[in-house]
Amino acid sequence: MHLAGRAYGVVVHGDVAGIEGVRRALCDWLDWMGLIDAGDYARLDRHVGYYEPYATSHEALDRDRAVQAEVAQAAEALMKSLPDVRAGRRTNPGAALPRPRPK
Repeated sequence: MHLAGRAYGVVVHGDVAGIEGVRRALCDWLDWMGLIDAGDYARLDRHVGYYEPYATSHEALDRDRAVQAEVAQAAEALMKSLPDVRAGRRTNPGAALPRPRPK
């Protein structure tokens, strides 16, 4: 599948540590594949159920209305970026440069 020219958003949640690194790694990987970042509001990392047992972490997520609202906002930011990305108005400025080491 051809991915260049497509937008992305990333939401990562965790219960203790490491969420920032996971979000950065995913965004770096998607950037490398040629996808276009949908902006700051479409990238989110949050702790949910901080230091609570893993077995109940999904219950903590179900209770956390603020995180749910942030995820909805991230999805909306992604949706709002799509018309510009598809029309070529929002592009990666370096996308036209040849890759020195193509895969």
